[in-house]
Amino acid sequence: MTKNLPTLLVDIKPGVIDLGWGHPSSRLHPFNEVSEASSRMFSKGDNSALQYGATQGYGPFLESLASFLSDQEAYLPDVDAHNLFLTAGASQALDLAATMYADSGDTVVVEEPTYFVIEKIFREHSLNIVGVPTDEDGLDTDALQEVLEKGLRPKFLYTIPTFQNPTASSLTEQRRVHLVALANKYNFQIFADEVYQLIYFDQRPPRPMMYFDSGNRVISFGSFSKILAPGLRTGWIHSSRKVVGKLSAAALTFSGGGFNHYASALIKEVIDLGHLESNVKKLKTEYLSRALEMDKSLKEHFGTSVSYSFPKGGYYFWLKFPAGFDSDSFLQSAEENGVSFRPGNAFSESGKFSRYLRLTYTLFESDEIREGVKRLAEAYKNT
Repeated sequence: MTKNLPTLLVDIKPGVIDLGWGHPSSRLHPFNEVSEASSRMFSKGDNSALQYGATQGYGPFLESLASFLSDQEAYLPDVDAHNLFLTAGASQALDLAATMYADSGDTVVVEEPTYFVIEKIFREHSLNIVGVPTDEDGLDTDALQEVLEKGLRPKFLYTIPTFQNPTASSLTEQRRVHLVALANKYNFQIFADEVYQLIYFDQRPPRPMMYFDSGNRVISFGSFSKILAPGLRTGWIHSSRKVVGKLSAAALTFSGGGFNHYASALIKEVIDLGHLESNVKKLKTEYLSRALEMDKSLKEHFGTSVSYSFPKGGYYFWLKFPAGFDSDSFLQSAEENGVSFRPGNAFSESGKFSRYLRLTYTLFESDEIREGVKRLAEAYKNT
């Protein structure tokens, strides 16, 4: 019997331009390049990609990844493959790290606002979550220091330091230094979700958090979902050898071997063929074009009724509306007008972000972005 089971995560209502999904459009997936890499992998006659992989990850893949990252202007020179650990994507890696570095009932810190799924992941581990405010320069490390001085003792802090989700802000280098100093002083890990680090536009972002690490504190999470294809479900952790060793020795890691061993062997070929490098360049060009289109449309249809900062990279616009606006209640009106978004309070349980909403420019083409913003403005004018 045939069942109508879903095929993709994205579930968009018919007739709605959903600017809430932080996904790339299917047109941007490098189908031919991945196909070429797959043919090259099988042509070698080596079936080791079908076996259990090494717990740290497939060695040749880690070496190719280290070489690729070392060549990126927005990353670090001389990345050592021994400091990399294969994951099945950033979300899986964060879940594993939470298991390894915190126990039920422990306290952890997140930015406020933050990625809307992360608090759910941490609550499923029965962790106590404390939010620390952010501003245009990212996490407010002075505010963090205040709560630490008052006795807060988190096991780890979760941050999206570059092109943050949802605000698109980036943590300044001065604050990165301060954050690592606090982690060293108060004995907590830094979970740095750096999946947008390579997706920058005109100006190179601050250096990644591992540059500032001075005591096995930083655990950096990368993902091919943002720079290649999310369906590959593959990513990496960049950290000290001590941290990589701990993750490699985990029972879950040993039981299944390297996470997503087959996909990592395939991605190695993508990297070695030069396709990952060219794909990142293509994405940066395309996303900048779409971000400019969204910016132009917002100015045309909203004027000065909303405020925001143009993103320097990443996926998102974070819009601030006048006092009294409630993005939760506005969502129904918007969807009735054929457009959707993520309400501000989806990114925090504090209820402080009713005036905000997040738009994403990566899933839809420029003409759809224009139409979506137009519909959003029409719905707003009718509220």
